[in-house]
Amino acid sequence: MRNLLLISILGWANCQLLEKSRSVWVEQGLVRGNIYNIDGVHIQIFRGIPYAEPPIGDNRFKPPVKKTRWHQELPAIEYGPPCLQFMDFHKNDKFAKMNMDRQSEDCLYLNVFSPYDTDDESKSYPILVWIHGGSFLAGSADTGIDMEIIAANIVSKGVAFVSINYRLGPLGFINYQNGDKLEGNFGIWDMVMALQWIQSNMKQFNGDPARVTVMGESAGGAAVSLLALSPKTTGLLHQAIIMSGSAMAGWAIHRHSQPAYSVDNLVAYFRCEKWINEEDTKEVVGDEYQHLAQAVMRDSLCNYQNVKIDCLHNDMNQLGKLDCLQKELNFSSPLFRKALAAELGVSKMVVDGELVPSSGVSLARNNARIPIMTGVARKEWGHKKAMFYSMHQRDDLKRSDVEEQVYRIIDNSFHETASEKLYNSTIQLIANATISRYLETPTNEFVADQVVGALQKLESDIEFVAPCEREVAAYVEKNVPVYLYSFDYVPKSPILESERKIYSLFGAKPVDLKRTEKSEILEKAAFHGLDHAFIFTRGYSSNFEITPFTKREETMSKILCTMLTNFVKTGDPSTSRFSWPIFSANSTQHVSLNVPLKLLEGEIHFPDAQFWNSEAELITRYISKDSESDLGPDGELTNEERVQLLAYRRSWYALWVLVIILSLLIWSFVGYCAYRKSKSTRNRPYDNILITKQT
Repeated sequence: MRNLLLISILGWANCQLLEKSRSVWVEQGLVRGNIYNIDGVHIQIFRGIPYAEPPIGDNRFKPPVKKTRWHQELPAIEYGPPCLQFMDFHKNDKFAKMNMDRQSEDCLYLNVFSPYDTDDESKSYPILVWIHGGSFLAGSADTGIDMEIIAANIVSKGVAFVSINYRLGPLGFINYQNGDKLEGNFGIWDMVMALQWIQSNMKQFNGDPARVTVMGESAGGAAVSLLALSPKTTGLLHQAIIMSGSAMAGWAIHRHSQPAYSVDNLVAYFRCEKWINEEDTKEVVGDEYQHLAQAVMRDSLCNYQNVKIDCLHNDMNQLGKLDCLQKELNFSSPLFRKALAAELGVSKMVVDGELVPSSGVSLARNNARIPIMTGVARKEWGHKKAMFYSMHQRDDLKRSDVEEQVYRIIDNSFHETASEKLYNSTIQLIANATISRYLETPTNEFVADQVVGALQKLESDIEFVAPCEREVAAYVEKNVPVYLYSFDYVPKSPILESERKIYSLFGAKPVDLKRTEKSEILEKAAFHGLDHAFIFTRGYSSNFEITPFTKREETMSKILCTMLTNFVKTGDPSTSRFSWPIFSANSTQHVSLNVPLKLLEGEIHFPDAQFWNSEAELITRYISKDSESDLGPDGELTNEERVQLLAYRRSWYALWVLVIILSLLIWSFVGYCAYRKSKSTRNRPYDNILITKQT
């Protein structure tokens, strides 16, 4: 595998003219990278620099530890291993696929791409730090990144670019109580240490540590949103670019009830006190499920575990459980990792009072201090398929079908934004209002395709638009500069979706498939992650690719990258031809990123955010205080506890049904036997017997 990576690196180098290697001193020792001449511009590239000690052994489930010195020159010519993946979002990534095979818990590495002036080696450039997305469950510093495009779109414009790995899933977001303090957020602490490393070392790579902008998308955007607000990052970053994500979102920071990634909850699954939902696992893992499951099932361990944790016992406190998991928890099984992530969902940050001082809009109101550029795509979940809403292969729907899906979205998405648990009646009332706003038709008919489109918009508004607007409003209150946008560009070219599926006809070998957008995407609109394809690649984002990448797409890429790098360099994304105003109380204008660019009045996607930030919020505050008498016995349960309880009830009902069926079968059999016996000739009356009287 290492040889394959070297071959690909050498091939890229030959095309771009590798001029020489360069060695620089960092705090930990000497590190060697390469200098390339790309279209007449000199760029230095250092990949796979460790910024912290490996988070294994005694460093597992703890904040990162500063990297100690090394005593020989460290070659930095290939990416470091990605952190262990808990979802397969990037398993077949066009650029990171080979490196994904090296994923490891030893993964705290970063990469530096920076301009190199042969005439003035001391010249410094502003720094852009990239935080990848992936639900805090997947991704790495090299996923979806074409080195040549980075060089052309960012570095050649006079910006030093840094990308980092950080721990994912339980390894980065397990949380536990340590006395009066809640410990967790280790993946975010990794980012803080990387920013500290940048402050100490980027001068050696011609980066200016006094001009650091952090940029992220999706979960990476939520992380950047938090980093811009955390008291622990003061002086480490000076601007932020927040793309399609916010710390205000319910999926970003845990609000109420037991955190899904708490040590107690995780141990309940490891000890089989709670069971992973098999159907959800099958849906997430897909066609590989049967092939992956066969090997695990042979080991006969619960919840897809392939190694038993022997040190877990009853009556252990949280620190005891953590110490046990630190030594024995084994994540070598891909199916175990994916099944656990499918069950628990996004790895959320938790309020620890230190790195994350609070949640919700108060976090921004109390801590907004640096300029931001932020926005969302026109329809974030516009690429979600009907199967996610259980509406594939269906035409007309009953109202009950729609009500069920809306209630589920309100409970799972909007409920997570609330500061406290909501009553069932509250959730139902919000769901009713949501149906009236998003789905009611004059004929009261529900067509599956139209319902899917409405649900896509509904989830987009709850999870992206409304949180973004809450964050912007808080920044405006503090008079901190905000540049607001909506990414609205829709390619004229087809967007091909790549997929690898396993068909039993071909055995366990995956088959590569490519197809255009499904017809269920009725309204063609810019969706989640599409902007990524105009910054880091020529039209590629995750498993989507714009082909052909036309001159119009090139124009969009040039506009977007110019605005981003202008913000990094000057704090203002405006170009020579287009002035981008600051969004403020007196000037509520934002930019539609499109060809051509447009200035729009008011909040993004007005009035979509108003319903969730005002009306639905008012409903939660009013009903939650007056509904105690309306609560059923399940009212105080968490979403997860409700799911578990429903599962137990279904099992209990199924057991009783089985008992009744067996009873009926047994009594039927007894009755049948009695009937047969009564018809037997041996049991007939002997009416032909003569009794004579003897004398």
